This record gives sequence, C-alpha cells and structure tokens, in this order.
Amino acid sequence: MTKAEHPRASGRSPRGGPPAWRGVVWPLLISAVALGALIAVLGFGLGTPEDLPGSASPDAATGGGGTHPSETILRVTCALAAVAAVAALGGRLARRLGQPPVIGEIAAGLLLGPSALAGLVPASTEVFFPESARPLLSLLAQVGLILFMFAVGSEFDVAELRRSGRVVGVVSQASMVVPFVLGALSALVVYREFAADGIGFIPFAIFLGTAMSITAFPVLARIVQESGLARRPLGTMAMACAAACDVIAWCTLALAMAVAGSGGPWGAVGTVLLAAAVTVVVLRVGRPLVRAAERWADRAQVPVAARVVFLLLLAFSLARLTDVMGVHAIFGAFLAGLLVPHRPGNRMTAVQTGIDSLNRKLLLPLFFVTVGMTVDLTAVTGRAGLLLAGVLVLVVAVVGKLAGTAVTARSAGLPWRTSLGLGVLLNARGVTEIVVLRAGLEAGLINQNAFTVLVVMAVVTTVMTGPALDLLKLSHRRTSAAPGAETASPVTGEAKEKELV
Repeated sequence: MTKAEHPRASGRSPRGGPPAWRGVVWPLLISAVALGALIAVLGFGLGTPEDLPGSASPDAATGGGGTHPSETILRVTCALAAVAAVAALGGRLARRLGQPPVIGEIAAGLLLGPSALAGLVPASTEVFFPESARPLLSLLAQVGLILFMFAVGSEFDVAELRRSGRVVGVVSQASMVVPFVLGALSALVVYREFAADGIGFIPFAIFLGTAMSITAFPVLARIVQESGLARRPLGTMAMACAAACDVIAWCTLALAMAVAGSGGPWGAVGTVLLAAAVTVVVLRVGRPLVRAAERWADRAQVPVAARVVFLLLLAFSLARLTDVMGVHAIFGAFLAGLLVPHRPGNRMTAVQTGIDSLNRKLLLPLFFVTVGMTVDLTAVTGRAGLLLAGVLVLVVAVVGKLAGTAVTARSAGLPWRTSLGLGVLLNARGVTEIVVLRAGLEAGLINQNAFTVLVVMAVVTTVMTGPALDLLKLSHRRTSAAPGAETASPVTGEAKEKELV
C-alpha cells in the first residue's frame, strides 16, 4: 500500500467513513456553538424572571434564599413533570370533546391558576409553580414561547400566500380591518377599565384592535385538519386568509409597542422603520445563507446535535435582536422561523420538527401555566363594570371577525354557508391571541383585568369553532351519506355549494 493509498494519509477513516479530522473538529465546533447559544439564551433571559407574575428573586433559584441548588433543580423537574402531565390530560380530554388538544392545555393552565385550584387550595401552587423555582420556570416558559413562535414562522407558507386569489385577498383584508376598527372604537368605552397605568389612548386602541383581529394560525391548521377540510377549498381559503391576517397583525402589534415604548410618534416611526429594515435584510440575506448552510451540512454530514444548536442559536439571537430594538422578542423568533421553512424530506426540517414536538409537550404547557397563574376570573366577575366590558369585548370580537368575514366573502361571490364557515374558522384565536396578549401585558399596554377578559375571549372564540362548523354541516369528520348519494342528486344550488366546502 502506497502512502497515498493509506487511509490516514488521505484523511479518511480506515473503514471508509467520514474523515478522521471530524472527530476532533466537530466536538470543538459543537461546544463553541453551544456556548454561543447559552450566551444568547442568558442574554434574552436577563431581566425576564422578575417581570413575570409570581416570580421570586434570582437568589431563591441559586440558593441565596436558603434553598440548595440541587433542591431547586429537583423542584423544577417535578414542576415540569406535573405541568406536562396535566397538559397532556387536558389535551386528551379536549380531543374527546371534539376540540383541538391545545384548548385542553390552555384550560388546564387556567384551572391551575387562582380562578380554580390555586384559589381553593393555595398550597397547590407549590406543586406546579414552587416559589424557589419560579425564576427558572419563568425563564423556561419564555424559552417555550420563543421556540413556539419559531415553529409558527417555519410553518408559514409564503409561497401559498402569494398564490392566493382575489377572493382570498379581499376576504383576508376585511377579516382584519373590520374587527380592528370595531376594536379600536370599543377602546373608547373600555379604556378606563382595561388600559394600563400611564399608557396613552392611541397605543391602547391599536393594541385592542389588533387583539380583536387575530386569527390563531397554528390552532386553525389543527382545526382544519381534524374537521376534514385540509384538502377542500374552504380549508385552503381559511389557511391563506389566516396567514395574511397574521402578517398584518404582527405589523400592527409592532406599531402599538413602538408607540408605547418610544414615548412619541417620531420614535415609533423610527422603531418601525428599523424593524422593517432588519426584516428585509434578514429575509434577503439570511435566507440564502441558511439555505447554503443546509446544503453544506448535508454534504459534510453534520451531526444532529450541531443542527439543533444552530437552530436554537438562530431563534434566540433574532429574538434578542428584536427585543433590543424595542419590538417584542416573539417577532425575532417568528422571523427566524421564516428563514427555515418546512420542506418535506429535509434534514433540518426533521430536526426542527423534533424540537417543536418536545417544546409543545414540555415547555409550552409551562407557558400556559404562567398565563393561568395571572388569570383570576373571580376579580372580574365581582365587578359589574368589568363584567359588562368583558361581554362587550366578546360580542365585538365575534361580530367583527365572523360577520365581517362572512359578508365580505358573500359579496365576493361565495355562497352564504361557505362564507359563514370561513368566518367561523377565522374567528378562532387560540394560542396566537394569548401570545399577543401576554406581550401586551408585559409591554404595559393593558392591565391585569384586560388580560383576564381577553384570554377568556380567546378561549371562547376558539371553542365555538368546532360546534359552529357542525351546526353549518361543514365538518367532514363523519360521513352522513353513503358514497355516491350526493352525485346521484341533480345539480342544484346546494350541490354546487358543496363543491366549495
């Protein structure tokens, strides 16, 4: 064997595998990227825990409050296990009731709060949210939120949005504009009850209008799939409209936060322009770079661990960037997801799917628990003014979204039943609404009472989607007629309408 043919001389492993240098370089590279991801996560978490409800001082998590670090870690692990178990139980119960599992997870978080279990048995808080572990649990909840928004961005189909037809364009605009205007007008009535101390009317009205016009894209995808509408025109139109609404909603939410945080209109304009410039640069420059990195990783057989760390570093770095700019961190996470779109058969997509699956089962339910710990329905029901304001918000939200969408779709040529079904689907707010509400609460746009009322509105509008589809006979979960029965009837207006749903 010549020197050139020797495995070690050629840089190849003796068995024909990857080069031997990878055994040294990859561990060093993974360690370096992991360290960078850790710095990004810690940088994002600085100042976060004490801003969350029920958080203790950082000393309590490090042992300064008399708790040993090993005990804190044990309590965090036990709390995560308890939360995951309750969320899984709630999700399974919701599925049995014909609701998306996420509704059960949200309801489980609310039931663990002061409105139910924590109010009746205060000691239960130490099981699901122990005081000594709250800073770490709060930080993990924020990590779950960032990873969730990253997944939402990766599932966002920009190409499908571009291919949307005229009807979808008109309906999506109306389904956003009508509830936004009604929400902004209702701000005149509920401003004193719902606005946070020191917040001006304009940012509050913009935020309330945005909250009224949100459509839960991830939850809607689950509802469309479980209702048998995924491959039908009604489901396709609903998903395209929801995608367009999400884009507009994130922009208006960024505007509300910019106005609230800048202290003046010029500062808000500067923040919005900066955010728009960063978005354009990231999408124009970042997407080709990420694609090139994916191709290189496939050729070099980069291990899964390095890909996981790369995705985490990407998500948390952009989240931190938008947070520093004065826009909420969820925008950066969503933007990072747009750089890594889902593509069937792609290795990076498989890694991202695994991260999202673990996050939805472990960390995201923890976020719902932190939300539930702040929702106290007894404080709202005990005051007639707040109760009336809550009823007004619910009515405006349903009428604005459902009626605005249905009337516009009907005027665009769709049958009434299809138009109503589209309005029912877009009326679902779910997780996206709660994420937006939490961002508004942390930014000081709304107070605790408004947060409680709007969370209830989000849950109610999502829960009513399934029964409303059944009432309109648009759900295809069960086939009521025998095969061929529909085609045997003459082509009437009703049969023609069925082709659209």
